[in-house]
Amino acid sequence: MNLRNHILAVVLVPAVLIIVFLSYYRFMVDHDYMVTYEGACDPATQDCYIGCDDDECTEEYYYSTVEKYAADVYAQCGPDITDCETASSCVAEDRACSVTYCDIETEGDLCETLTEAADETEPMPEEAGDEEPEETE
Repeated sequence: MNLRNHILAVVLVPAVLIIVFLSYYRFMVDHDYMVTYEGACDPATQDCYIGCDDDECTEEYYYSTVEKYAADVYAQCGPDITDCETASSCVAEDRACSVTYCDIETEGDLCETLTEAADETEPMPEEAGDEEPEETE
């Protein structure tokens, strides 16, 4: 075998194997990636995302998003990370954790605040009253 004729294969095959091994170690062994969970949110005091339990959206719930390292979630919850209460909140032991609330300006229809909904119902009749005389003129 002449290395000069197969230099591309001699370089690429080990490089690809090293990359695959390092990726496997990073994601499967070290859990070095971020995960996102739904966290608690009070629509009376915070801007919350709106979620539905079923396809017809008969029952809504409010949530924020919690993003944290998967390694921290595995350390706190063990192998079953789907039904873990601490996964949906930030704790002091987390290396990096952030809670994101809904931004009404950019995600308007996905957000809900009860205080804003109450404010919208009051001005609506006043605006409708103001608009009607302007339209008749």
